[in-house]
Amino acid sequence: MGIFSFERYGVVMNAQEPIGALNPEPAAVVGLIEKLVTGMWPRSDFDRKGWFERLGLVSGACWDDPQEASAVAHYSLRTPLAGGEIASSWTSYGGRFLGISMQLYSSLETDNPSTKEGYEDIHARLAGIYGEGTNPWHDPVVQACVWHVNGRRIVIRFFNLQHSGVMVSIDDAGLATASEVEARHRSASTHWNNSAEGASPFELPRLGTVKLQ
Repeated sequence: MGIFSFERYGVVMNAQEPIGALNPEPAAVVGLIEKLVTGMWPRSDFDRKGWFERLGLVSGACWDDPQEASAVAHYSLRTPLAGGEIASSWTSYGGRFLGISMQLYSSLETDNPSTKEGYEDIHARLAGIYGEGTNPWHDPVVQACVWHVNGRRIVIRFFNLQHSGVMVSIDDAGLATASEVEARHRSASTHWNNSAEGASPFELPRLGTVKLQ
């Protein structure tokens, strides 16, 4: 087994530096976001492939269980950020391109200072470009901010419970809303005990395995 390195996942640890260097740099992340919200959104798979090529995005394998029926499909993704070595994915809804998600600055440490620094830097840069965003979830634990720009929805989240991480997603706002409504409806129809909760508290969520082609 090789030595685990946080450098691959965006947090560089150095014994002489209490706060690690951020990889990718927040400016590069925001630069990619700006490109993703500019111009026309792909409306066909042909358009998406050309759009990906222009932006340096490379699609990988679908990681969904073929036995699970869902309108949302998930695919691994390679981005030009940090040499492509960040956990990323893209999704489709009903066969239409839904959006892109990136996991940044991951750490096994709770409330990692580098991870928090990355979130705050990205937040400040996006607020400087698009104005202050909103937090529609009002989650007291997970910091989040949302912007609606050119028919797209930008979401950033800072997770800091057992581990630390920043999630950045850019979606088609209309398709994102439709997919979330369907997900809530599907969850409501399969309540484990007819309660207001969508699933049994004893059932852990399934984690997908990213497989690049």
